[in-house]
Amino acid sequence: MKKLNFVALTTVSIGILFSCQKKIVCIKSEVTDPTVLVSKSGISYAESIANWSELKRSNGNSYTYKTAFTSWIGESSITEVKVEDGSVISRTYEHFKTNEPNGQKETIDSYSETIENLGVHENGARPVTIDELYSTCSSEYLTADVTDNTIHFETELNGLMTLCGFVPKGCADDCFTGVSINYFEWTN
Repeated sequence: MKKLNFVALTTVSIGILFSCQKKIVCIKSEVTDPTVLVSKSGISYAESIANWSELKRSNGNSYTYKTAFTSWIGESSITEVKVEDGSVISRTYEHFKTNEPNGQKETIDSYSETIENLGVHENGARPVTIDELYSTCSSEYLTADVTDNTIHFETELNGLMTLCGFVPKGCADDCFTGVSINYFEWTN
């Protein structure tokens, strides 16, 4: 019986070791440094932010990104943020509801902001740069208590962060706190 328990414990330990070696986000309660977390693509937070700095150096600091939110009740929203030379110059927002009979999305709220009125609307993602998103990711989302939350961090293959946040354990619907970047493009 003791031999069987040892084999089972060894098998479980090896399974956990291999899952972490595959670079799937491995969260442990003793992790205190968010920069060691690794995305499914195999890129750590520290590598991702270093890649971001290199991408900015190579492509300039002007880009557009979009974040999205989708609720289980059929509502969704998209926020687009434009950055020029490292400063946010505009933000647009659209809030949709799915029409039950035909399944089509209907716009129920929208706005466009420019430098003159940037940030006056409450709804939508904050008008911030990717640098600010990385900062918030490491200081607020990746540091959430792992006892009560599941931490998420994902990147594209080039290392750009696409998801950073947490979900309280046991929560079923619309519980994600963080950022989800679903579109990115360099602009000139």
